Amino acid sequence: MSKAWLRISKRAVVALIAIWILLPSRRASLLAQDSSPHWVPFVAKLVEEQNHTVGSLPVRITAEGLYVRNSQGASYNRRVLSTRSATPLRGALDVAFLHDRASHTTYIIDFVKKTIKQQSDPSGNPDFALEPTSRADFDKRHAADIFLGKQMVSGVECEGYRVADPHHKGKYRGEEWFAPSLNFMAVQYRGRLPSGGKISTMLKDIEAGKEPDARFFRLPEGFKWVK
Repeated sequence: MSKAWLRISKRAVVALIAIWILLPSRRASLLAQDSSPHWVPFVAKLVEEQNHTVGSLPVRITAEGLYVRNSQGASYNRRVLSTRSATPLRGALDVAFLHDRASHTTYIIDFVKKTIKQQSDPSGNPDFALEPTSRADFDKRHAADIFLGKQMVSGVECEGYRVADPHHKGKYRGEEWFAPSLNFMAVQYRGRLPSGGKISTMLKDIEAGKEPDARFFRLPEGFKWVK
């Protein structure tokens, strides 16, 4: 056996050992990349109802519309409001909220007045985070809430919580159901408003994984910008 052949063999063995050592770390890197959270797009119908009392008169406000989110995390929510009360509802009756997550900006689009208002997202609000909520962060956020179990809501498996009132220790402001498969999106909420009224919100006809039409994420032309 020649010395040259031995040198080649040694090099081959060293190369194989190096590959064997590096492969597990490479596999771990790929697994970490594949398991990183990503935005799950969806298309759904939003239904909301509010019940107030103005003086001695009951006021019922309902809102229905479209709620969508794309794979970049941008969301569009358009609501058409109606009311049942002795006095007419004032303000916008057809309004949309377009949230551009990348720029931390929400655009309020009034289709009645044909206006657009731009707002910056509140600092620290987890609903406007750049990245989806992780399981650990979600559990930490709801550490003070009471877990109600799991159930199907609008065809999606959800986890329910009795949500603690941050301003009143030992009290709860409502019941909320979150879908882990939709980045812990709130699918249903029933609770009370700061004014004392009651509110219920629900997403229906959820099409998980469906990429919404790009036109929802474009601002309408010809609308007036207001402050």
